[in-house]
Amino acid sequence: MTVNDRLFNFGFITLNVLVLFAFCNLTVFYSFYNYLTLLPIDEDWRGMLIGLLSVSAMIFRPLISPLLTPQNAIRGIGLGLAMVTVCLSLYAVANSLLPLILLRIFHGVGYVTMMSSSVTLLMVFMPPKNSGQGFGIISIMTLLPYAVIPLVLENGLSSVAQHKIYAYTALLMLPCALLLIPLSRQLTGQVDDQDPIPREIFFTASLWTNLRQQKIWLLLLVNGLVFSVHALVFFFLKTFAVQIGSGDVGIFFSVSTLVMVIVRFVLGALFDTYDKAFMCILSLGVFAAGLGLLGFVESGWQFYGVAVLYGAGMGVASPLLNGLMFIFSDPRYRGLNTNLMLEMVDGGFFIGPFLGGAALAKGFGQTDILLSCAGGIILAALLLSPFVNKISLNKAI
Repeated sequence: MTVNDRLFNFGFITLNVLVLFAFCNLTVFYSFYNYLTLLPIDEDWRGMLIGLLSVSAMIFRPLISPLLTPQNAIRGIGLGLAMVTVCLSLYAVANSLLPLILLRIFHGVGYVTMMSSSVTLLMVFMPPKNSGQGFGIISIMTLLPYAVIPLVLENGLSSVAQHKIYAYTALLMLPCALLLIPLSRQLTGQVDDQDPIPREIFFTASLWTNLRQQKIWLLLLVNGLVFSVHALVFFFLKTFAVQIGSGDVGIFFSVSTLVMVIVRFVLGALFDTYDKAFMCILSLGVFAAGLGLLGFVESGWQFYGVAVLYGAGMGVASPLLNGLMFIFSDPRYRGLNTNLMLEMVDGGFFIGPFLGGAALAKGFGQTDILLSCAGGIILAALLLSPFVNKISLNKAI
């Protein structure tokens, strides 16, 4: 039950602010690998430490999601905010392997608690008739930190020690906590009692019935491949840029993110007009081309030109993959499969950094790694070939 017929109500705006700051607390770690090189930690562990936050979120999400309702989501957001705030503060003192392992796990649990609770409340405050516009706005909120945070840190706070940056980021969580008070008051008495989603839906044979469908597990695999590559580039681009000797990584992320936003606005109407699978394959081709070229750039302008290709490819592919999953999912499993796509994002943000760290530890250079990433995206495009020209109007409905 929604509490407001207008999209831009207090609850919707507040939750968008929460999402914005939640992603700020993630994007601030874009140079975490470089930070780990300054600590007494073996290089074989660095990729794992980067990805550990995401894998803990991936494991914890299906455990907490069935317990969340509009009635307890405010408490969930508050608990998640508190955990994230404490974690960000502790990065200033955690400087060895075991404390960082525990800290990254705890950070991932706090992040997913905050985000899953926010999504639960979003269903209350977003009118169904405006769901398309609403999700479009939220997707922009998730992208903005990628455009702003690296640019600000690279060009305004580059002299500040990174562990202090992580600790200062905890201050961004405090305004969110204060917003929970009026948000709770608006919610009280305006939603019906709702039982948690039965936990059994995640663990019964119906889950495996769903996953046995070829198109479902193919889409999950493609999403995992795409976000593994995206995560690897996000966390290691600063290291690669230093090796290449050209380009500002902050400007790269700003350009690529701006392109993502533009292509989603400009091409959004075409996503439902032309064959989604074919368009997704083309976008992955652009993405792969950008990755391949990134290993050979020799100047700043080439570096930023590749950012355009990177943003165009990733900006189109991601929403199309989710659209394909919606279309090819049995209506009973659409909500479950949407959550599984999120699980693949978290899995990618573990696998990508893990493999990237292992590759660097074994002495591979940035060109070899980026060409391998391009190959992974080409494989993802090939896996989508069974979907081309398979969408009928009846199936889409």
